[in-house]
Amino acid sequence: MSLRLKQFFYICLMSKGPQDLPWSHQLLHVSLLAYLISGVLSMLDTTPFDQALLVMLVDLAVLLLYAWLCLQAFNKLSRFIQMATALAGVGTIFQLIAWPLLAYIDNQPETTASGLSIWLLFFVGWNLAVYAHIFRESFNVRMLSAFVLTLTYAVITVSVRQLLFPDAGV
Repeated sequence: MSLRLKQFFYICLMSKGPQDLPWSHQLLHVSLLAYLISGVLSMLDTTPFDQALLVMLVDLAVLLLYAWLCLQAFNKLSRFIQMATALAGVGTIFQLIAWPLLAYIDNQPETTASGLSIWLLFFVGWNLAVYAHIFRESFNVRMLSAFVLTLTYAVITVSVRQLLFPDAGV
């Protein structure tokens, strides 16, 4: 496994932070592209390609804008490249892990799917905890503040998706 991929896994385990990633435009671009592709692929079971692509482009724009605005508010814009790289890199990992789980849940009877939903809830909680970890490390704030920022980001993302793509089922 490549060193960069290991770093993203360590961030998912909250043993490393975005500051442990190199400040690299190239790594940021690769991470953003991987996030976009993995998001589109994970949506193709339930969403047409063109709509999945639009949803993920908007998702990516919200992610980058939110990170930039928060870093601006905390006067830490120099951390944008590493923070955005970390968010996109771990987002890619979570999307790739969630993809088969969501596909499996979609194809199960309701009684089986409800049991699997507990796993999905755990998975979403882990994802939010990792994002809070990235926010905490990037802004040098307490974990409670980082969770508030994470939940704000999640609410904004879901709201924008529902506003712009009400039929996408996202």
